[in-house]
Formats: sequence, structure tokens, C-alpha cells
Amino acid sequence: MQEGFKKSDIEILVSTMNRSSLDFLIPMFPNHFSGYSILVINQTTRDALAESNDSNVRVINSFETGLSKSRNLALSKARGKICIITDDDVVFKPQFEEKVLQAFNAVENAALIAFRTEKPDGSLFKKYPSKRITALTDFNMLSIMSVEMVINKTVLKDDVKFDERFGLGAQFTMGEEAIFAYTLKDKGYTIAMEPEVIIQHPEVHSALIQSVKKKYYVQGAFLSRVFKGAYFKWLFLKVFFDLKQGKLKFGEIYTALKAASKGRKDLIETK
Repeated sequence: MQEGFKKSDIEILVSTMNRSSLDFLIPMFPNHFSGYSILVINQTTRDALAESNDSNVRVINSFETGLSKSRNLALSKARGKICIITDDDVVFKPQFEEKVLQAFNAVENAALIAFRTEKPDGSLFKKYPSKRITALTDFNMLSIMSVEMVINKTVLKDDVKFDERFGLGAQFTMGEEAIFAYTLKDKGYTIAMEPEVIIQHPEVHSALIQSVKKKYYVQGAFLSRVFKGAYFKWLFLKVFFDLKQGKLKFGEIYTALKAASKGRKDLIETK
């Protein structure tokens, strides 16, 4: 029987940009960050470098751009067995480490466990399963945010990476987390969702909400990448749900479909 994971096995992988100090870590943790093993990937320029004076914090200044590139670099350089994927705008909840360890010690050989996130007002960020699940539906997979991901590097092979064509700073600005989860599923890894909150995350700012054209351009690429032969089925479902929820107007359907077709075409040409 495998010995259980312990706190010293956890490493927190933080993606950030243009930092020249590590002061941003202070509000992220319920206690001072000195109590945690942390790897910071700072995508920056040569005139804005961050350095660490703390033995528990490592910093890699990277001159690439793109969130998926940051995630991949972090995973390749991580020393921890259990890696918490996160950003610089979250706040970790008290006892988050205990919740992570309990889940990974309960779900044998899980490669990825997705936890809950709450808003600053204490409400849940979105609707989550009411209990731990290991048989995820497509809708479960599509709902996972990267900051909810905790990865078990002891079972994950090096060939599993985030698709660097997707994510903030890339050609297709969303969807990298679901693509990563589907890659794990396709390769036969165990994925779970855990009904425990480990972070608080700010709500999506209205300035970050994309136009129909930009959103469906990304969706066309994303749905083609994930669902392949079922692309048109999932595009129809996306349009249907967006219409139902008021996120898309009937007069915008042609624009949406045209943008999705362009995204799908551009993805195929990037192979």
C-alpha cells in the first residue's frame, strides 16, 4: 500500500507577470507564505526581474508569454509530488493543505483533482457537484478552472502538457484547462472533483468579457480540439445555451458561426 502524502510533498506553482518583488505573495496566504513550498513563474522582461530571499520560494524569470507556457514551465521545474496550480490573484483558505492531502490520500492514483473556488463574498464561484466524483461528465470537465487544479506528479508522465496554443496570451485565449483535463482522460488517468473549497478568487471583471466574434473564434478552435468529430453537435449546444442564457442574440448567430468556423480553420492550420 502506498504511503500517504504529507505536507512536505505539496508545492504551490504560481503564474504571474512583470514582477520585481514577491510582495504579492503576502495577501495570498492565510499565514505568511514562509510556511509553504512555492515556485513562482514570472513572465517578464529583463528590466523587471524578481528574486527570492526565502529558502521556501523559488523564482524562475521567463521571457516567454502565454499562461499555458507558464504552467508547462512550472510543471517541468516542480519538485513537489503534489502541485497546486494557481495565479497571483487568489487567496488560499485556511487548512487548504489538509483538504488537498485528504483528497489525494483518498483517491488512489488520481492525476488531477479539481477543488471548489469561492467568491470574495463567500459564495461558491459556480455550481459544483455535491460530493466527490471520479466519473466526470463532459459538463464537469468543461467547468474546471486552472486555479482549481491540483496535480499528482508521481503518476503524471512528462508528455502531458498544456496546449500552448490556448490560454491567456496565446492565439486562442481560453480553454487550456479543459483541454488539459481531456488529455488526461484520453490517456486513461484518474480525474476527480472534490467538494472542498481551497481558494477564493475574484469574479471575472466585465472588461475581460469578450465580444461574440472573439469568443466564438476561440470556441471554434476549442470545440474542434476537444470534440473533433462531434464538433458541430457541441457548437450547436453552445449556441443553444448561450441563446437561452441571454449571452447571444438571434441576430448574432451568423457572426458567431462564422467566427467559430474561422477559429476551427486556424487551429487546423497551426498543427
